[in-house]
Amino acid sequence: MVFQPLHGGRTLTNLIRENTWGCCDKRTKVSQGTVKGMRRRKCEGPKRMRIVALPVTLWSEEMAERVQREGREWLKLLEAVDWERYKKRVAQAVKRAVQKFRREHPDEPVFTISILTDPRFQETCISFDTKEHVYEQVRRWREKGYEDLAKMVEELGFCDNPVDFKYYKFYEVYHPELAPLCQLDHEDVEQEGAAFAWVEKHLADVVAKLVEEGVFTFENREEVVRIGINSPYDWFDRYIEI
Repeated sequence: MVFQPLHGGRTLTNLIRENTWGCCDKRTKVSQGTVKGMRRRKCEGPKRMRIVALPVTLWSEEMAERVQREGREWLKLLEAVDWERYKKRVAQAVKRAVQKFRREHPDEPVFTISILTDPRFQETCISFDTKEHVYEQVRRWREKGYEDLAKMVEELGFCDNPVDFKYYKFYEVYHPELAPLCQLDHEDVEQEGAAFAWVEKHLADVVAKLVEEGVFTFENREEVVRIGINSPYDWFDRYIEI
């Protein structure tokens, strides 16, 4: 099972999101790209932020090799995580989310699924979107004058920003097994990049296995359904088509 890269190390949506509004909360911090390098400004309302994006690459193969070669002390915190337990809890959460969505929204044709884990808050969030909702978003963005964003989503063919999904944070699960990651310095590029990279690796393993098991089965779905995961670069960065 092969994941397709969406952004290739650059947050495509973020690059033109300067004039876009997104909801967020204290748990997820920001709607799009809480990753290092993003500047955030508070806006109207207690749960509104304006995301001003910077095209910053957090992680690279060269950085990973250097960290391993130089033996950073904080790598022990990543190794202390029970990653097998993490994968089991993610798999269980995804299965429950799919069952819950099928039960509660049988008439909604599934189009895009986001499965992301924020290592800073030890939480996994599963979201669903529909094609009809994507078209509605594009129309609203055009009405508000966000032509670049509307055009980008049209060209992409789907929304790559989970917070804009129709069923954002449809199902959540907390991971106490990720507690060692709390001790990382998330202001440090290497440490935060490594945390997101390790999460991505294990999350990809889980999703690929669930696809092979046929977990993502919906009676009502679009011809192509994309299942995306987060990376050090973006909240929806690599995806599988089923």
